[in-house]
Amino acid sequence: MVAQLERKRSKRVAKKRVRRSDADPHDLYERSVQDPDGDTAILARLFRRFRRREPVSLREDFCGTATLSTHWARSHRHRWAVGVDLDGPTLRWGERRHLQSIGPELRRRVTLLEGNVLDGLGPRTDIGCALNFSYSVFKTRDALRGYFAAARDKLVRDGVFVLDAWGGWGVVRPDLDRRKVDDFIYEWERARFDPLTNEILCYIHFELAGGARIDRAFTYDWRLWSVQELRELLLEAGFRRVHALWERTDADGEGTGVYWEPVHTENQELWWTYVVAER
Repeated sequence: MVAQLERKRSKRVAKKRVRRSDADPHDLYERSVQDPDGDTAILARLFRRFRRREPVSLREDFCGTATLSTHWARSHRHRWAVGVDLDGPTLRWGERRHLQSIGPELRRRVTLLEGNVLDGLGPRTDIGCALNFSYSVFKTRDALRGYFAAARDKLVRDGVFVLDAWGGWGVVRPDLDRRKVDDFIYEWERARFDPLTNEILCYIHFELAGGARIDRAFTYDWRLWSVQELRELLLEAGFRRVHALWERTDADGEGTGVYWEPVHTENQELWWTYVVAER
């Protein structure tokens, strides 16, 4: 699972030299963190697994620059997506990057909404998702249960809601992970963990060619939620069934991309997986 987490964060990106004058944190984030093609494929595969039909529509909560929403619509001529985020400037950056250059037919299939994910904006969809641990901004059980209830309400009758979750004994230890992406360095810092509240503070930094840096390009003030807490709160919010998945590994410990649903598993230094809730 550790290998899977690293592969999740190591993305297939086009080679592009980064100069300090045009380095943009959103661009660096997309290239070092996100994998919209991979996420599109796994979301569709999980939906087919639990619903035995092809998914058409996606709701991406906390969508940021909406690269996943755009890639979802690009992946099939019948697919459409809704992205929701509070941050207007980030949404507009994503619209300029991903939507202004595409044709009008595809543009009509991507809707970006500036607003609170709790407010029930937009139409119901087959799949709802909150990836990259974005739901962790909710720090109390009541707040997270309220979000899950809102997410459930925005699904069609047989819709599914997908989260990713993370943990392991290494997560709660302050540390700095560095990884080269093209000609810049991506840094993920776990700065502080409070064992009394499970609050965790993390940063993303970038080190650019020539030694220039963008420190604290992104800040994450979260609560670290366990898989069991997520399962309980999803059920309390009205979901009928919740599946905590785990990735099978090969003889070398590498992730295979095949997920199963164990009752128990061994803890690791660092793990990352999916939680799927059926409406």
